[in-house]
Amino acid sequence: MIRRFILSSISFCMLAASAYAAPAKISFSADKMQGSGGKGNSSTALTGNAQVSVDSLTIYGERIELYGKDYRYIKASGTVTGEDPEKGFTFSAASLLYDRETEVAEFMGAAKVEDTKNKVETAAERIEYNQKNEIILLQMAVHLKSKEIVCDSLFAVYNRTTSMLDLTGRPVVKKGKDEFKAARISVDLNTEDIRLEGKVSGSVTEEKESSATKADNRKTDAEEADTVGSPAQETSPKEAQKKVSDEKAPPDAAKAERSVQQKQGNGKNPEIKSAGGIR
Repeated sequence: MIRRFILSSISFCMLAASAYAAPAKISFSADKMQGSGGKGNSSTALTGNAQVSVDSLTIYGERIELYGKDYRYIKASGTVTGEDPEKGFTFSAASLLYDRETEVAEFMGAAKVEDTKNKVETAAERIEYNQKNEIILLQMAVHLKSKEIVCDSLFAVYNRTTSMLDLTGRPVVKKGKDEFKAARISVDLNTEDIRLEGKVSGSVTEEKESSATKADNRKTDAEEADTVGSPAQETSPKEAQKKVSDEKAPPDAAKAERSVQQKQGNGKNPEIKSAGGIR
């Protein structure tokens, strides 16, 4: 028993020394560990609540194996989950294979990768994520969601840097109640612009105005009409002509004219005075 404990401790120390000699920092923990070492080529198996951290990346699984030169490869299985807060993503899958040198992770079986920085959720049977160029490849039963955009297809390429998404293999894109189909669909997840290529089809639902909205619009129109005022009264041509004449004539002349018209209406001839007397 003591001998087995000493051998396990020695193996643990060898693993830690070899791991820290690699370019990236590796730390791990598990209920049980078994390993073997050679010249620059070692393998270690962690089982039971296994956890491995490579810099800011953390991987959890029932079984995790580290192997290759300087533990280049990490293989995890049994309800695999993980996260990288620094690069902004989380993941889950049935199994995982990670190459520390190329920084490429391959997720297999009901795989999910969530881009927490851009708030994009991806899911597929197989997902390959290249951390160096920030490109995610999705294959089989692809499902992606971003804001109001929901996408389904057989294959997809998602660029985290540009937020561009390319879908092929019977792609379907839904935006709200609208639906689009084509041989190939490209989506800008930032602007939500959609580009369709080859055998395009789709449906667009027009939003109908509700009864409450219509009543509010009618009320607003009535209030605006009251603010402007009632329409001007119509004026007959004679009244308009008389009004213009009164406005143009001097006050005294207009008064005299009205007096003459009044006397003529009574049947009397007005007396007109001149410098020579009465005529």
